[in-house]
Parts: sequence; C-alpha cells; structure tokens
Amino acid sequence: MKNYARFLIFFGLCFPILFITAFGITFLYAWVDAAGQIPAKNGISLDEILQAGRWTLPFTLYLTVIFSINHGRRHKVAWPLIFTGVTVLASLFTFGVSKGLSNAGALRAPPLEIERGTLGRPGLILSRPGTVISLLDRPSNPTGSRVVALDDRDLIYQKKPVGADGEIISLPPVPFRGAHAGLLTLIIGDLAQSGRVLAARFDEGPVPYFSWTLALIMLLTSLGLVFELSHWPLANLFLGLLLFRGVLALEVFLNSDGMTEYLYEFTRGALPPDLITPAIFASLSVLVLTYSFLLFLSRLLDKPGTK
Repeated sequence: MKNYARFLIFFGLCFPILFITAFGITFLYAWVDAAGQIPAKNGISLDEILQAGRWTLPFTLYLTVIFSINHGRRHKVAWPLIFTGVTVLASLFTFGVSKGLSNAGALRAPPLEIERGTLGRPGLILSRPGTVISLLDRPSNPTGSRVVALDDRDLIYQKKPVGADGEIISLPPVPFRGAHAGLLTLIIGDLAQSGRVLAARFDEGPVPYFSWTLALIMLLTSLGLVFELSHWPLANLFLGLLLFRGVLALEVFLNSDGMTEYLYEFTRGALPPDLITPAIFASLSVLVLTYSFLLFLSRLLDKPGTK
C-alpha cells in the first residue's frame, strides 16, 4: 500500500503543477500577443486569458494520466488500483478546475495593464497572408499613412487607412513567431478545441459534463495497456504519448459539427447528440479493458503448474 500511496501523491502533485505551468505559459503568450499589437493594447482582460487558456485543462489531463500510469507501472502498483485511482482523481481534479474556470469567467475583474509603448518606428513592415503593409508614420498612430502591397496588384497608398464602414483598418501584429503552423501549433489547436468542448459540457449541466469526462478518462486510463508492450518504460511512455495524440485527434473529429450530425442520423436518434461521443469512448474503453483482462487470464494459465 505504500507504493499506492506514493502513486496517489504523485497524481495529486502532477495535476496542479502541470496546470499551473501551462496556464503560466498562456499568460506569457497573451502578454506577448498584446504587446505585439499595433498600436499596443493597454491591457489584457481576464476573459482573453481564459479563452487563450482553453487548451491547458485537456493538456494537463492527458499528461497527468499517462505520467501517473507510467509511475504506477514502474512501482508495481496493481492495475485495478491504478485504474480506480486515476479515474476517480482525474474526475475530481478536472471537475474542480472546470468549476474554477467557470467562476473566473463570471468575474468582472479590471484588465491587467501593460506598461509598454508600441513597438517599431516609421518604416515598420508588417505582413499577413497575401498582404504586406509599410507604415510611413509612427506605429503608435492608428491613422498614420501606409503603403499596402497585395499579391499581383499595384502598390496602394493610404493617407488615412479607413475602410468603407468608416472604421480604421486594423494592422497585423509584430511577427514574433513564424507564419507557418508547426506540429506544436496543431496539437495546441486540438487541445483548445477539446477545452472548449469541456467548457460547453460544463455549462450544459452535470449529466452532459460527467458523461463526457468519465468516458474520456476511462478510455485514456484503459489505454495504459501500452505500458505492457515492452520492458523499456521510456519507450512505452513515448508510445503512450503517440496513442494519446491519436485519442485527441479522434476526440476533435467526433466532436466536429458535421460528424456529430452524421452520427446522430446514423443512430436514428437512439442517443442524444451530446451522448454519442461518450458512448463511443465508453465502448472503446470496455473493449480495451476486456482485452486486458483476457490477456491477464492467458498469462495466468500459462504459468507453470497451472492447469
């Protein structure tokens, strides 16, 4: 039981540490994004930070589950105890964070001020796909003159950049990062979509929320079978991360609007739309657990002296 107690403590520390770290990264990203706006924003609202941090809860859940299962396997904790502990603790921690984020979203906190001037000088060049903009005045002047270069078109001089609706034409931010999306950006995008689904299910009520979170957590935990594939814990961990990436992609795919409508029509309304994906995940987890149980029986029967 000492190893099991350490396993529970590991989970209890891993979840908040990962969440606080991820949310801290989100805050720094929001600060950099606000400082890179032209002209610079005066502050960051709490709602902007929460919206940018939608990816942090699924990120924490996925990594905590796989790290905890890896820890339990390495310390010879019985699989039923690992499955029960991870399922219960992950459900409680996920609900607690969802409740906290929901309460934080209802607050009317003042924006966090950014004490920094607008970046750049006259002649600053900004770009977005298909458009290059050269600022002829100070970047802090939103109505300053510009030269706009569009693909396959002549240069356009804008003495006062006002659109047809009378509003000032917005500028792209300072390019702190590349314009091409990498693998990490795609993963964070999927995590953000997963976080939006979690928030939406929480707002819908306890039944949609717990049916979704329990099905997802059970599937992730049941896939701990991957740690029996080899005798190398690090190799199993990387295989588990790849497998969890596949679960995340499947989650985003099944929760897309078009797929949800198709599955609802395919089942002829046998299940409400909000319960279709949880039913699929629960079925997959049952199949994996059944296979794991049969594998355990086969190994037990293969032992010497067992008939």
